[in-house]
Amino acid sequence: MLWALGSYFALSLLVGWLGRQRGHRTVEGYFAAGRQLPWGLAALSMVATTFAVDTPLAITEYVRSGGLGANWRWWNMLIGGMLSVVVFAPLWRRSGVLTDSEILSLRYGDRPAHLLRMIRAIWLGGFINLIILGWVQSAMRTVLEAFVGLSPYQSYLILALSTLITMIYTLIGGLWSVVWTDAVQLALALTSTTLLMVRVMSQVDMSAVPTQAWQLLPGGEWSFAMLFALLGLQWWASWYPGAEPAGGGYILQRMASTPSPKAAQRALALFQILHYAVRPVTWYAVALASLVILPQADAKSAYLLMAKQFLSPTEQLLLLVGLTGAYMSTLSTHFNWGASYIARDMGMPEEKALKAGFWSTIGLAGLSLGIVPFMTSVAGAWNFLLESGAGTGFVLILRWFWRRLTIWSEITALLAPIIGYSIFHWVWPFPQSYIATVTFTVGAVLVITLLGQGTPPERWEAFRNQVQPNLSLHQLGLWTIGVLAGYAITFGLIEWVRTGTFPVLLLAGTGGMMVFFWLLR
Repeated sequence: MLWALGSYFALSLLVGWLGRQRGHRTVEGYFAAGRQLPWGLAALSMVATTFAVDTPLAITEYVRSGGLGANWRWWNMLIGGMLSVVVFAPLWRRSGVLTDSEILSLRYGDRPAHLLRMIRAIWLGGFINLIILGWVQSAMRTVLEAFVGLSPYQSYLILALSTLITMIYTLIGGLWSVVWTDAVQLALALTSTTLLMVRVMSQVDMSAVPTQAWQLLPGGEWSFAMLFALLGLQWWASWYPGAEPAGGGYILQRMASTPSPKAAQRALALFQILHYAVRPVTWYAVALASLVILPQADAKSAYLLMAKQFLSPTEQLLLLVGLTGAYMSTLSTHFNWGASYIARDMGMPEEKALKAGFWSTIGLAGLSLGIVPFMTSVAGAWNFLLESGAGTGFVLILRWFWRRLTIWSEITALLAPIIGYSIFHWVWPFPQSYIATVTFTVGAVLVITLLGQGTPPERWEAFRNQVQPNLSLHQLGLWTIGVLAGYAITFGLIEWVRTGTFPVLLLAGTGGMMVFFWLLR
C-alpha cells in the first residue's frame, strides 16, 4: 500500500512541477492560468474537483436508504447548472473578474463593495472553505481506516503527508499545476471506479435488485414539501459549492481562466454532462448491487465492502490510489480557490496579494487537518451549507438584470439566510425549515431593495455595457433542451445498468446533447 501511494505522490509532484512551466508570478497568472486555460481541461478540472473521496460513499448511502430517487437531492442542480451555461457563463467571462466577490465592484462601484468583498473573502475563502476541506479530510480518513485497516494514528499521518504533497504542488505552479494534476487524478479515479462497476455487473444479477431501489421518482418519505424544496427552490435559491446559482466559486475560477466567453460556456456545458449524467453511473451500479450482495451492511461503508469483495488485492490498490487522487484534487482546488479570495478581494497591491495568496494556501492546508476531529457528520455539513445559503440565489441571479438591487441587497442576501437558518432550523425539520429560510431571505431582500433608490444609472449602464446581459426565447429553448437531454442521458444510463442493453432514451439524450452543443455555437 505504501509503495503505491508513494508512487502516486511522486507522480503528482512531477505533474505539478511541469505545470510550473506555464505559471506566471502574477495574481492572474497564478490563480487564473493567465486566462489561457483550454476549455476541455477546465471542464475536466471541474469534474475532478467535484469528485471528492466521499462522493461514491454518499451516493451509495443515498441509494441504499431511499433508492435512486433519493439522488434528486443533487440531481435537481442540473437545472440551475444548464441555466448558468446558457445565460451566465458568457456574462462572467466578459466581466473579467477572477472571484465571484469581485463582481460586486463592477456592479456597485469599488467604494460600496470594498468592505463586503473583504467579508466574503473571509467567509467563503476561510470559514465555508474549511467546512468543505474538513469533510473531505474526514471522508479520506474513513477510507484509510475502513478500507485499508489503518489505525486512527496511521490514517492521520497519511492525511498529513497527502496534504503536504498537495500543498507543495499547488504552491509550485498555481492553477496550472492544479488542473494538470486534476486531469491525471480524474483518469485514475474514473478508471478504478469503472473497473469496480464492470466487475460487479459481470458477477451480479441486477434483476435481483429490489424493485423499489430502481424508483426514479421521489417516493416513500418524500412529501410535497420535499418536492417543492428540492425541485422548486433549491436549484435557484441555494449557494452550494460547485452548483452556485448563476455560477460562482471554483467553477467560476475555471471559467474565468478560459480565453473567451464561448470557451467558458463550453467548459461549463461539458462539466454538467460529465458531472450529473456520465460519471455517477459507476456508483449507481455498485450501490444497487450492494443491496443484493450486502443487504445488511452499513450504508456508509457498503461501497468499500463491495470493493473488497469484487476486486483483487492489486485492483484494490488501484481503487485506493483513485480515491486518493479524488481526495487530493479536491484539496488542491480548495487551497488555490480559497487563497484567491484573500489575494484578490482584500484590496492589496499585486506583490503583497500574491504573497498573501501563498501564505493563505499554507494556512488552509494546516487548518484543514486541524478541523478533522471536529467533523462528526458530513451530512450535517452538507445540510448546513444548503440551508445557510437558502435564498441567496435570488440576488445572485437578479443582480445581472435588475437595476434596483444595491450593495445593501447583497449584504441582506448574505446575512438573512444565516439568521433564518438559526431560527427555523430549531423550529421545523428539513424541508419545512429550508422553505421558511428561503421565504425569509427573499422577503428581507425585497424589503431592503424596494426601500432603496437602486444603482445609479451611470454605474448600471457601465455594468451592462461590459457584461451585456441578455434573456431571449432562444436561450429558454436551449436551456430546456440541455436539461431534458441531461436527464435523458442520466436515466438512459441507469436503464442500461438495469437491462444491460442500449436503451432508446440514452440515444435520444445523446442526440439532444449534440443538438444542444451545436446550438450553443
